[in-house]
Amino acid sequence: MSMLKAFSSIKLTAGRQTRMIQVSARALNVKEEAAPKVKRAPSSAPEGTVLKGLNYMKDGKNPVALADDAYPDWLWEINDPEIRKARIADPMDKKHHKEKRRQAIKADNFIRDRKT
Repeated sequence: MSMLKAFSSIKLTAGRQTRMIQVSARALNVKEEAAPKVKRAPSSAPEGTVLKGLNYMKDGKNPVALADDAYPDWLWEINDPEIRKARIADPMDKKHHKEKRRQAIKADNFIRDRKT
């Protein structure tokens, strides 16, 4: 995704002051280019399976697994290693910076351990 498609400029006017800000397409709820469908692996729990141990309410019932189509697309992207690598490589993504911080902390801890 190019930076031009990811952000839109908005003109804000308050009295005489005018400011330009950049807002992500996600914040504007603008549909971006149609992304290819995610390859969905078959669910580990078939439709109708009672998912024991997931209830956290005192008087609640255990949830029942729904059909795979009932869940949002982003849910299937969570464990996809290709999408994770693409997000880490994109400097406009939060995961990129989180991974850089994590690696810097690991390197710093390694150097500190070597000194003692």
